[in-house]
Amino acid sequence: MKLMNEPILDKNNSLYICIDLQAKLMPSMDNLDTLIKKSNILLKTSEIYDIPVLVTEQYPKGLGATDERVMLPKHHKLFSKDHFSVFATEDFVEEFNNLNKKNIIVFGAETHVCVYYSVYHLLQNGYNVYVVADACASRTDNDKQIGLEQMRKLGANIISTEMVLFGFIEGSKVPNFKDLSNLLKN
Repeated sequence: MKLMNEPILDKNNSLYICIDLQAKLMPSMDNLDTLIKKSNILLKTSEIYDIPVLVTEQYPKGLGATDERVMLPKHHKLFSKDHFSVFATEDFVEEFNNLNKKNIIVFGAETHVCVYYSVYHLLQNGYNVYVVADACASRTDNDKQIGLEQMRKLGANIISTEMVLFGFIEGSKVPNFKDLSNLLKN
C-alpha cells in the first residue's frame, strides 16, 4: 500500500443540501436536539471551508420558515418547494447545476421522505452522495432507520457529522484542526 495523506472528501468539490428543517416540522422530529446540534456543526464547517449550502423549505406557507435554532450561514441559498425531492424545483436545479459539485452532503428532515427522494435523484444522476445520519431525522426512529437503509442500498454513503468534518482534512496538523475540534466540544 502506498502512503496516503490526502483528505477523503474534497472540500473544493463538495456541496451541502440542508432539507426542510422548518419550525412547524421540528417539534415532531425524533431526537430533535441532536438534529439541530449536528446540523449547526455542519453549517459552521461550511463557513470555515466556504462550502456552498443550498437550503430548502417544504411548503413554507404551512410548515413555516427554517427553525430559528438552525444557524444558517450568510452564504446559504434558500429555496421553497412543494415536492418531496429538491430536484422537482426549477430554481434549485438551476443553482445546483451552476455550482457543478460532485460530492453532495445531504442532511435534514424527514429522512424517509424528502431526504430519501432527493438522494434517490442524486444517485440516479451519478453524484457521490453522503447522507449525514446524525443530522437527519424523522418523526420516528424506525422511519429514519428504514430511510437510511434504503439510501445505503441505492448506493449512498451513510456517514456521521464527525466523518464529514474530519473527511475534509488529512490530519491534525492542518490550520483548521483546532476550529473543527472545538465545534465538537460545544
